Amino acid sequence: MTPKLVNYLSLSAGCLSLALLVSTASAQDKEPLKIGFAAALSGWMAAYDEEPHRAAVLKIEEINKAGGLLGRQIEYKVIDTKTDQTLATSAANSLVDWGANMMIVPPDYDYGSPAALVAQNAGLIAISTGASDPKMGVQGVGPLVFTAHTAGQVAGIVMAEYGHEKLGAKSAYILEDVSMEATKSSCAGFTAAWNKVGGELAGRDTFQRDDPSIAAQITRIKALSKAPDVIFMCSSMPEGPAAVRQIRASGIETVILSDTGMSGNFWLNSVPGLKDFYVPTLMSITGDPRPEVNKFVEAYKARWNALPTTEFSVLGYCAIEQWSRAVEKAQSVDSKAVVDVMNSFKDEPITCGPTTYTDQVHIQVSRPQLIMKVVDGAFQPVEMYRNNFVPDLKLLLRSGL
Repeated sequence: MTPKLVNYLSLSAGCLSLALLVSTASAQDKEPLKIGFAAALSGWMAAYDEEPHRAAVLKIEEINKAGGLLGRQIEYKVIDTKTDQTLATSAANSLVDWGANMMIVPPDYDYGSPAALVAQNAGLIAISTGASDPKMGVQGVGPLVFTAHTAGQVAGIVMAEYGHEKLGAKSAYILEDVSMEATKSSCAGFTAAWNKVGGELAGRDTFQRDDPSIAAQITRIKALSKAPDVIFMCSSMPEGPAAVRQIRASGIETVILSDTGMSGNFWLNSVPGLKDFYVPTLMSITGDPRPEVNKFVEAYKARWNALPTTEFSVLGYCAIEQWSRAVEKAQSVDSKAVVDVMNSFKDEPITCGPTTYTDQVHIQVSRPQLIMKVVDGAFQPVEMYRNNFVPDLKLLLRSGL
């Protein structure tokens, strides 16, 4: 090799190394993207928000480890809303002042919408990790607001169709928790689907969080001339487990169908020996039929040194996943550009399942659900089930019902 060629190769290698160093330095010098969390990490909603928050952090860390988003690292800031609507508003305002590029808000319409409205007014995308009320979106808070979850109506529809088709139920009694918009939506969905499949409605009753007991409601169920095949109970924490405990303690052994608000093994010790209890949910913590979900569970366990205890955990992961997917496709963090991409999602393969949005609906209305049944003191997966009846806007908004 001639000295001239040696010098040329050395110079070329040096230039390449310099270019790589400049490129790396340039990427490192880019301003980080900022995600703000107005998260309910204390108060009763922490049972629904703490683990999705951890899952969201996991996804952010995975993105950063892989080189960031659009070549930029993601920085995040967390403010605890303490399950307080007023604090949710102030937390969101602080995150806007901090310079957030997007915001993650609490997993409920009532407690998350105040923060989402602040983001909407500031021109930022807000994603709720688990609101199941369709008003957490373009039809309620605004066009920059989404929820990673499935509409509460769909939980009710799935349980009506599953109960009729798979369990052979012909008659149902509805026990409606009117404490939250999400539970009222579930019961609206069940009612519509139950009528559609031609089921008999044996009766309907209500209860709420402040009720010391549901003895009167139980008395009315036991007074029926014929016991219903199933009870559909749309409820959440903490009143849901108390209601189930009272129903079973009264001697009523009827199959209970419930909604996603009742998923999670953490409450089952309060109803020892519970049987014939079903919920539609997002995933199984102990062996899901989908490999991508099992991969998430293992990653969560490795990061946080414990398995998630609630199926809602994956929603935090998916909230970040879908936003980052849209940012990559848009090649921008501009809210309008990212929203346009998200509105074009049609069965987009997200870890939570096929994800679809439109410019009118920012919640899932036909994502397959995993049916879970309590067996030996724990929820066990039964099968995936996708609803046949897809709710329209009238049902989603419960208008004229």
